[in-house]
Amino acid sequence: MTVDVPDLHGVLVDWREHAVLLDAGQQAWAEDPHREGEEAAAFARLMSTIGEAMSAAMRTILMAAGMEVSGTGNDYAPHELVVTRRVAPSVWRARRDAQFVRRTDSMSSLRL
Repeated sequence: MTVDVPDLHGVLVDWREHAVLLDAGQQAWAEDPHREGEEAAAFARLMSTIGEAMSAAMRTILMAAGMEVSGTGNDYAPHELVVTRRVAPSVWRARRDAQFVRRTDSMSSLRL
């Protein structure tokens, strides 16, 4: 995540492949700089499919958590998302706050 890039006004969210997978793809691409072979094409498809799936999953999760999410339009990071604001209250935070109030009230009644 990257926070508040100038003129973006939000939080950037992206996912990176594991270093082992990334290294294997880069080695295949280095051996085939014009990316004309099947191995280079297979790695390109795999990386793209993983990026699309992870972006869709992150978007779904963030939206379910009440966030406003959109793509950044960044050609260099096509699966990157930007979270600009909360549009719905957090059920997790509401539950945690309610538990805190109950504990505080319970402890206050014990001191009386």
